[in-house]
Order: sequence, then structure tokens, then C-alpha cells
Amino acid sequence: MSNDTIQELLPSGEFANLVAARPEQGMNRSADQVRAAMKAYVIDGRITDEGLESLVKLFNLGKSRGWSFDGVGKAVDYSGATVSRLFAGKYEGAMRAVIEKVDAYLELEAERQKMTSDLFIETSTWRKVQAACDLAIKRNAIVRIVGPSQVGKTYSLKEYMRRAKFQVCYLRVPAAPTFKLIVEAVCDAVGISSSLRVDEARPRVAKAVGPNTLLIIDELHELIMSAGKGTAMKCMEWIREIWDNSGCGMALCGTSALEDDLINDPKMKGWLGQLDQRCIRVLKLPNALPMEDIELAASAYGISGSMKPVENILRTIRMNRLTTILTMTASWCNGNNKTRTKHPKTWESFAAVYKATFEEV
Repeated sequence: MSNDTIQELLPSGEFANLVAARPEQGMNRSADQVRAAMKAYVIDGRITDEGLESLVKLFNLGKSRGWSFDGVGKAVDYSGATVSRLFAGKYEGAMRAVIEKVDAYLELEAERQKMTSDLFIETSTWRKVQAACDLAIKRNAIVRIVGPSQVGKTYSLKEYMRRAKFQVCYLRVPAAPTFKLIVEAVCDAVGISSSLRVDEARPRVAKAVGPNTLLIIDELHELIMSAGKGTAMKCMEWIREIWDNSGCGMALCGTSALEDDLINDPKMKGWLGQLDQRCIRVLKLPNALPMEDIELAASAYGISGSMKPVENILRTIRMNRLTTILTMTASWCNGNNKTRTKHPKTWESFAAVYKATFEEV
């Protein structure tokens, strides 16, 4: 493919930024530029759309860690100069070998993250969130995931991102957000400089993601809780525009305020109707932890026996507090206490640790 053809794919005036850089330099390109440049490999039949996503995922991973081209090269066993040409769409070598190395590294990296992360329990919440995200990416559609705080939504979303073979961009809506803060958060998530002016950044976001990308926007209820309806409406319409222009999968997540006070509010309904119509599934998680999830978590920490001593505690407990006390209980039962005394891993022990921690039963 000629440089003229590649230039047509790039945002106006940005083609000059994609010349090969010195290997030791930081990767000062944006994901939309890199995606557009590497699209040439797909058009020429050298890689698949899935291969393109692997390359973009590698680029965003390296950029998030502040790596130079040399740093990325070390990860996949290429020189920094080769990586620079690769991300500029100018690599002339065998692309199949490149994709194989990149996929192998990304899989290894996912396993490393799993080994260094806390114990992950595949609860019913995880299975439901996983199914919703799968639907969004497979259908290039919008889904909404709604549930109370601290039941495992965010934990499941981040685990989905860790396991995904494709590009998953995750962002958390900041408290008291302005439209500018939302644009900056989205830019950071998709690999675009957040220092761009809002009017420059907006059209570039949709070019940084594609049909094989899942964009997760978490804590979206913050828009209505601390931003005001005017800002909320403006942000939601821009989110719809991103989906319209990119065709990516999208998961919008938050508490019940997202549904009750934003999507379904009579005063907002007319404005947000287009976004609501594009959503193909609304997953509503239960307010109380399902008993099967509590039992799964307890089993993972070796806690067993009758739950009668803790029925009142478990009736309203959230997943974050449950796993915290389970961790403390397991440690206490193993003799990691002042007296070095071991205790049976039972719900009675859980109740004792809970009472000592929160002074309530």
C-alpha cells in the first residue's frame, strides 16, 4: 500500500507523526494514529482484524507502562526500531510471525497478572457480567450492567479485561465529572493523549477503537449523582456518538441510579431515547449476595460448617466485606495471631473475626 493511501486513513494533518522514531524514544503516538496506520496490514491481507487488535493491545499496554519502543521490543523479542516501523504501518517482514509472538506475550502477561492478583472467585455475578460483555463484543452492541456497590461488578469487569484475547478499554467515571473530565478519561482509556483540546479529542476517540474492541464505562451513575443533568445528557449523547461512529462493543455500568435517575427519568427519556434503543440487554444484579456466591467464596478460603451463627451477618453483607473477613479468618485459623493458636475454619470462627473487626454480630 502506498503512503498516499495510508495517509487517507489517518486523521487530518497527523501522518507526519508516524515516521520511524528512535528506539529509545517514548511512544508519543496515539492509538487512533497507530490503528489507522496498521489497518494497511489488514487491507493488504497480511493480518486479520483480530491480529490488528492484538497489535493495538500491545501498543496500549506499552504506552500505559511508559515503555519506549525498545521496551516493547524486549517484550516480544524484536528491536525497538522494528517495533517503531511496525506501529507506523511500515513493517515489511512476515506478519504471521509477528502476530504469533505478540499473542504469546499477551497470553503470558495475562497469566502473570493472574498470579500476582488476589484470589478470583467465579461467582454468579462474574458469570452474568461475562455473558453480558461477550454479547456486547460479539454483536458490536451496547449493554448496561446495573447493580449496587460492592457486589463484584468492577472486580468482574477487570477480570474480563484481563482474560480477553481482544482489546478491552476500561474507564471509571470520576466523581463530580465535567464533560472535559469525561473526555480526558475516555482518551486515557483508548490510548489518546488527554492533553488534546476537547474538540480535537472527540472525533479521534471513535478512530482509536473498532468493531473488535470492547469499551467499558464504569461508575456511570456518577454523571447523575454529582454532575447535573445537563452535563449528564451531553456526556451520554457523546457516548452514543462514539458507538455510532466506531461500531465497538460497549458496556455501560453503574448503580440503580443509572437506570432510575438517568436512563428512565421522564425528563431525560426523550433526550436519551436513541441511546436506550441501541442497548440490547440490561443486566440487573441482585441487591443481596446470592447464597451460592457466599458458599463459593467461603469454600475458596476453606470455611465450612453451619451458617446459622452468621445468618444475620450474611443477610446484608457485600462481597468486598465478605472476602476481607474470609481472608482474615483463614489467616487467624492458620495460627497467624498473637498466640500462634490455630482454630477450625468454620463460620463460628468467621463470626468471631467479624465481631472483633466491626464490633457487631
